[in-house]
Amino acid sequence: MITPREHVERTPVGDGVRLCASCIPRGRCRLGISGDGLDAEGVARFRLVCDAGHEGGPGVAHGGWTASVLDEMLGSVALLHKRLTVTKSLTVEFLRPVPIDQPLLGRSWNDRIDGRHWHNVGEVTLAATGALLGRATGVFSERDPDHFQRHKDWLATQIGKAAD
Repeated sequence: MITPREHVERTPVGDGVRLCASCIPRGRCRLGISGDGLDAEGVARFRLVCDAGHEGGPGVAHGGWTASVLDEMLGSVALLHKRLTVTKSLTVEFLRPVPIDQPLLGRSWNDRIDGRHWHNVGEVTLAATGALLGRATGVFSERDPDHFQRHKDWLATQIGKAAD
């Protein structure tokens, strides 16, 4: 099991993208994200494919897939800068249906940092034409590596209360 500090400092990489806890055992992102890292301007670039397992309507991605991918891309910005953040808020605009099994491109970047809050922006486009399919803005709160242990400890007190 990967520790929180390892997650920030050297999260395993699968196909060029840092992996979340549920994807580490698979060795690849289950959402279909592969990464190119940060460019010279600090923009994180991604290659994406929504497979049929995430189909919502006929031939198109489920909106939850689109929102999840945008959340992951925006959250990756701080991680690529070796900072741990968690999503505080996410606003998604669904501009066009996202086709399944088609090459897509994603970009995300930091707009500004206010204290411990990263304000990030991102978008998903059709690789063939550059057509904008969806975009998001989000606020991500910087956390120290003990964040997950504190949550685990808090949750244990809540579960104990529910049994009473």
